[in-house]
Amino acid sequence: MAVALNAFLLNNNLVIGIGGISRIIEKLSGISQNYVYWVLSTLILLLGSLLNREKHKSEFIFRSFAGIMWVSLVFLPLTRKLTAFRLPLPEPIGFLFLPVTSSIGAFLMGLGIGITIKAGGSTCGLDLIAQVFEKEKSIEKSFTMRILDSIILIIGAMAFQVELMYIGSGLILIYLLPKAVEFADRRTNR
Repeated sequence: MAVALNAFLLNNNLVIGIGGISRIIEKLSGISQNYVYWVLSTLILLLGSLLNREKHKSEFIFRSFAGIMWVSLVFLPLTRKLTAFRLPLPEPIGFLFLPVTSSIGAFLMGLGIGITIKAGGSTCGLDLIAQVFEKEKSIEKSFTMRILDSIILIIGAMAFQVELMYIGSGLILIYLLPKAVEFADRRTNR
């Protein structure tokens, strides 16, 4: 998930989810994306734990909090440094770069989120909010994720003053990410 977020999405200003919100806040305030991600994810975990009525609640909270710590304090900083490059592409094929990047990023991130959900945990981002809405209000996870990611994409487009190609690639991302989450959630074994 961290590789998909840094290498394919955030490097190209394709902002979605808590990672996208973290990058937007970093750009506007200068506060490190890693710390913003940690704080927002922890708040979502606390909210989700209050709404979670399952019998294995403490195990869910422990695993999810451990995941937040690893992602925000280890994997995001590490992968950000390792993936801080952009390929120089010739102009005739450069227009294909963002749609391909958003597709690969959506697939990899969706797989990571789906596997986490299938294992009984959460990335403590929009997926947890989507899980709560699905459980409490019978609204599909994919619908909630698409709505919230669309809002974040619009805010990110304004914050980063991006071109229309970014918005089109973001829409590809918003469509494919929930599909990859559902695919991984159905295919992996618990």
